Amino acid sequence: MRLGGVLALFWFAAVRSVPAVGQHPTGAIVGRLVDHESRQPVGGARIGLLGIGNELESDSSGRFSHTGLASGTYVLQVRAIGYSPASWIVEVGAGEVHSEVFELQRLPYVLDPLVVERRPSFSQQGRAEFQRRRAAGRGYFVTEEEIKRESPRSLADLLRHVPGVRLQCRGSMAGCTVHMARAPRECRPDFVVDGFEASNATSLDMPTIGIIGIEVYRTLSETPLQFLRADNQCGTVVIWTQSGQR
Repeated sequence: MRLGGVLALFWFAAVRSVPAVGQHPTGAIVGRLVDHESRQPVGGARIGLLGIGNELESDSSGRFSHTGLASGTYVLQVRAIGYSPASWIVEVGAGEVHSEVFELQRLPYVLDPLVVERRPSFSQQGRAEFQRRRAAGRGYFVTEEEIKRESPRSLADLLRHVPGVRLQCRGSMAGCTVHMARAPRECRPDFVVDGFEASNATSLDMPTIGIIGIEVYRTLSETPLQFLRADNQCGTVVIWTQSGQR
């Protein structure tokens, strides 16, 4: 074989050995925070992703962006002065830029300008109400201690052994659905995350990082009024996270 042919063969093999750039493109969450009633932008809010250390701050127009994200499911948490802490579940695909307007609810009370009172934090209120409902003996409860002891990877792992709950899976975990044993066939329960309705945004492959408690109500008679919707016949799963603790 000629020298030129040998060099060409060597160059071709070397090129084939170089890994392709951008095989795993990263995505981003680009958002804008607005007041639920006035639609005015909310600046100076703290925005974080559960399980990811760095926090961002919204600018004067309420805008922020989390970049360099791998594909997956994220829990977006927002805290702003004068507003209730809020969280959303966001799906980001490979190389996807998820853009959304997030609405914040104003706190339902106004401090008296002459008297300063210390009120329970969002986290303290949530924990106290969780324990009161648990003591009432209605529904099935999974505590933070139990979650830490079991070390589950996904929401499905937490619900798998709950009495009266069935998981139906087709292929991967993303294809799983949850049903209450006493509910009508093909009837799916409502999901509530940190007090907000989240049925359309919650999936069983949701990571358990940051989850501190779960309430499972399998029938209408078990479900507290605050979580009961007019068309609910399928039960309710209430999920609490670390949102509002900081």
